Amino acid sequence: MKVILILLTAFWPTLLFAAEVRDPAQLQKELEVLEAEIQKFRDMLERTQGERSDLESSLEVNEKDINQILNRINSIQTDLKTGEDKLSSLSNEEKTFERQKIAQQEQIALQIRAAYELGQQPYLKVLLNQEDPQKVERMLSYFSHITDARRTEIKAYESTIIQLANLSQLIEQQNLVLLDQRVQLQTEQRGLFRARKDKERVLALLNQEIKSTGDELEQRMADVQRLDELLNRITTGIVNLASQTDTRPFAQMQGDLLLPVAGRVTQGFGSRRADGKLRWNGLMIEASEGDPVHSVHYGRVVFSDWLRGFGLLMIVSHGDGYMSLYGHNQVLYRETGDWVTAGETVASVGNTGGQTGFGLYFEIRSAGKPFDPQLWCQARSSSRAA
Repeated sequence: MKVILILLTAFWPTLLFAAEVRDPAQLQKELEVLEAEIQKFRDMLERTQGERSDLESSLEVNEKDINQILNRINSIQTDLKTGEDKLSSLSNEEKTFERQKIAQQEQIALQIRAAYELGQQPYLKVLLNQEDPQKVERMLSYFSHITDARRTEIKAYESTIIQLANLSQLIEQQNLVLLDQRVQLQTEQRGLFRARKDKERVLALLNQEIKSTGDELEQRMADVQRLDELLNRITTGIVNLASQTDTRPFAQMQGDLLLPVAGRVTQGFGSRRADGKLRWNGLMIEASEGDPVHSVHYGRVVFSDWLRGFGLLMIVSHGDGYMSLYGHNQVLYRETGDWVTAGETVASVGNTGGQTGFGLYFEIRSAGKPFDPQLWCQARSSSRAA
């Protein structure tokens, strides 16, 4: 039921949009078809779950855990950067008020000195010695001005002292927040270290098991079949997925797209694999761990989860039956139902799904049929984001 709710939630805004321009009865019928296809896929996943070994199940759990930990680490690091910027801003503001306080202290000192010097002559005597009424008026104005100025400066100084005290408290609070975030980061990093050690152990045992049974080809064929089945279910369920009207359709983008990651293509489309009995339906692109994986075009995430043989896999629908697939990721940054733009970072390079080296598996499909991504995409330099 969870899979149904997730995917229905993902497509519901699209269906609501369609309802404004299409027959509600027809829309309801298509919604029922979508739900039926999702249920079939859910049943397939449950059957697959029963066929897997304990080691495969452990690998899935482990790689999902690493994905979650890395997402939390990324979030904490973002919060830390924001917090450190805030602390820097508060510190700069505090320095400004400190300079202002010193200037105000000097100004008040000058006024006190002037009042003292004036006080050497009795106030009344000074006034009575003036015979010119205009001079008397000017003297009264002068005395009043000094008194008002001193009062204003003192009030401003008091305000500065209060603001400095408030800033000092905010800085102290921010330092405590940053300290807590750094402790959280260290905890998550220790958890990541343990999870990666567990993954190494599970993967070594799994490879040993596959080698001893000699069923690598059978597993690879099953993995490809499972992906095809998943894509069939998704294709059936997203026939009404709307496209952004101000974006060029995917079909018109052939040759103008960029590969999702900067790296070396180690396996080309159609090349042989698994003793020549299978062929690659996409590209294997060698890249460094954690490198950003970009969506090649505008679209909507229709799958963001772990799939045997492909690890942490993301599938983006670009409308009109076109989809792009990104496999073996280390972290998935987008969830099912999210809209993405061309060049947006949607994942990071990893080695999930049983891979020994780091890289990205990338496919382009139209109506479920794979096409050579290198006919659609140019090589990406590390400096280009879109």
